[in-house]
Amino acid sequence: MIPFEDEPSLTASEEYAQSILESNWDQVVRTTPGMLEDLEQRFPRICEIISREIRADAQKDIDDVFRPGVPDFLVFTDKGDYKFVEVKKGKDGLRHTQLEWLAEFRDINAEIWFTTSEEVDRKLDADRVSAYTFQDRKGESSEHCVVDSRDSDFLVELPKTLGSIVGLEDGKSFEWRLKSKNELILDSK
Repeated sequence: MIPFEDEPSLTASEEYAQSILESNWDQVVRTTPGMLEDLEQRFPRICEIISREIRADAQKDIDDVFRPGVPDFLVFTDKGDYKFVEVKKGKDGLRHTQLEWLAEFRDINAEIWFTTSEEVDRKLDADRVSAYTFQDRKGESSEHCVVDSRDSDFLVELPKTLGSIVGLEDGKSFEWRLKSKNELILDSK
């Protein structure tokens, strides 16, 4: 539950994802920026173990994790195994803050679930994001355009954060296709 909130505010897709998570994990916590104090009060021993795991996985402190862009859920076992899960419905894309979080914490156990209210359609590990909505509502955007062409290759401008997440560098080539006017499917393998 979100601190200071009487009832958790979840969409139908988030409720469904939460039910799946609850059937597979000991604890499921709805995350928000600034909720670390609440987590430490409710689960002091486990919070300490998860903090050590995050430090080992990503060389980051747990108090850096709970900031804008943190995924929707933190799930963990009584032994301290953990995972962050972001739930997206339909054509909802990752926001700029979420992309920044995934890029900075790419070594933390995290998944993105694309859902309908009835089922989880597909799951992506944070370090294998292969599709992204071009039009970032919070700012970073490629303007949906092919920037240039050379011979039979097209050069496409991608948001820097997306390039970082999928491991692309300036000048690197990759296979791609348009899913829609707003979505580019990348195959960087």
